[in-house]
Amino acid sequence: MTIKLLTPISHLFKEEKVKQEIVNLSDELEARERTCDLNINNTTHYHIDFDLNIGLEEHQLDFLENYVKPNECIQTLTFQAARDCKKVEVKNNQYFPKSNVLNLNEQINNTKESTKKIRDIVGTSRIIGIENNNFFDTGAYEICTSYEYLIKSCESAGLNLLFDCAHAHVTCTNKNVNFEEYSQKLLNNTSCNQFHLCEPSFFYKNNKVHAIDSHNMPTPFSTKKTLNLMQVFDIEYLTIEYYRDAYNLIEYLKYLRKMI
Repeated sequence: MTIKLLTPISHLFKEEKVKQEIVNLSDELEARERTCDLNINNTTHYHIDFDLNIGLEEHQLDFLENYVKPNECIQTLTFQAARDCKKVEVKNNQYFPKSNVLNLNEQINNTKESTKKIRDIVGTSRIIGIENNNFFDTGAYEICTSYEYLIKSCESAGLNLLFDCAHAHVTCTNKNVNFEEYSQKLLNNTSCNQFHLCEPSFFYKNNKVHAIDSHNMPTPFSTKKTLNLMQVFDIEYLTIEYYRDAYNLIEYLKYLRKMI
């Protein structure tokens, strides 16, 4: 399968010249909440930071009703499961529990109910997916980043997996899990048609390696490794989550064009 570049509609698109260059280098576009006011042709996907495992609130359902349902070009919606509890405290960009952690069955049931509500609004013809997220050792990430939650939720709610390579590397580093084992187990047991790619950051603390999702530019090594993995699992879409500099993104997309 030929890999297609599916580019997020970020704040970089607010400059007309830059926007057009990025559009020209992309096969299709992925809408985001922060730029929901930008309506650009060939936008086929919507990535939305709602936690399916926690449950959807009324304002989130309103967003789907107002911004997603009317756009018939959107055929794939992807969501997240980024925390294990409803109430959290944020320290150093990480969640810490401020309410009871939801157990595995509660999170799976919430995911099924969230998915049903989404389909009731946008219809049953659109693909719905869930993204694997980062693990940090704070007590707020253990279940939602686990094999059990992701695989069982995809199976029971009829979801696709959106495989985020950086999130997988962060989770594997912080859990001391082998990346190949983690990625292959997820990809072998779910339906997946899209990868997210950027470069995480690594640091050393208390004689251990730690990682954070810093959205750096992918290295040539990461790029090649990701493209190889996509070929193995016949993945159609690659989304580059780099937002710091438009011209760096443009040059990287040109580089990717030659690689694929």
